[in-house]
Amino acid sequence: MSYTLSQGWGPNTTSRTLTYIIGSIAVISIFSALLDGIFVYYLEMNGTQSFLSLSWKGLTNWYIWQPFSYLFVLPSGNGGLSLYFFIELLFDMYILWIMGSALLARAGAQAFCRFFFSTGVITGLLTLLWMPVLQQYSTLAGPTAPIIAIMMVWTMLHAESELLLFFLIPVKAKWLFLGLLGVFLLTDLSHLNFIHITFILQSVLIGYLYGTMIWGLKGPFTISSKIDNFFINFGNKLRSLSFMGKSDPMTSDKDTKILDFHNGTPYLDDDAFMDQALEKISKHGERSLTWSERSRMMKISEKKYPRK
Repeated sequence: MSYTLSQGWGPNTTSRTLTYIIGSIAVISIFSALLDGIFVYYLEMNGTQSFLSLSWKGLTNWYIWQPFSYLFVLPSGNGGLSLYFFIELLFDMYILWIMGSALLARAGAQAFCRFFFSTGVITGLLTLLWMPVLQQYSTLAGPTAPIIAIMMVWTMLHAESELLLFFLIPVKAKWLFLGLLGVFLLTDLSHLNFIHITFILQSVLIGYLYGTMIWGLKGPFTISSKIDNFFINFGNKLRSLSFMGKSDPMTSDKDTKILDFHNGTPYLDDDAFMDQALEKISKHGERSLTWSERSRMMKISEKKYPRK
């Protein structure tokens, strides 16, 4: 089996499709936050945030683009650009880059785009329907829904694989995802934000249904195996109809292995890492090494040949 060295803090390659999606979200979010105050305070009209975000009021005013446009604009409130805004933007784009690249490599560009936009639009519209039921009318903004759906499918693909938490503690992907989901839900529960709780749970559900029905994946937990098989078979029947498009099924990783979260490849032991690092130097020169590769090579050398 051959492995590829990690190129720092991300995948070895980034597809043009994902670059366009991430770039569009970043540019539109920044300009929306920058211009929102001008529209609200100086022009005394609805700002770019309310114009692009998804809301009950927006759709009742026939802003029919909002179920699509809300995916490209992060909320900034009325404060415009802030440090918290940039931290949230960087975190969301990083997760989308890391896990989105791994999923796109398996599914292909067209299938990934269908997944990204369909999960986002469906989740947004379903959450909107819950607003009059819960009597909480809030605004939805950002690619949270497809990102959580991507995390769900990524976990279905690598349920038994382990990630190094804080680079030290191996944690199975399914338990890490469950822990993160619990943190998100508890945070919203502490603010009594039931709409956002519904939004997150529906993002997980839509990601799960897409993974089972479209890609034939099983859930990360064996307790749901009967439900998994039901949706997989149901998806197969739907795809057999003449008007349904075909989609290649995916196979999840059965083996337990430690993954490098940054690029989705198995984590190399010290000897394998040194072999590939030296091969990389011989082909492309020492300058081709990233900072993290240099640092790890130095630590391995110090471990093997300690100073006296």
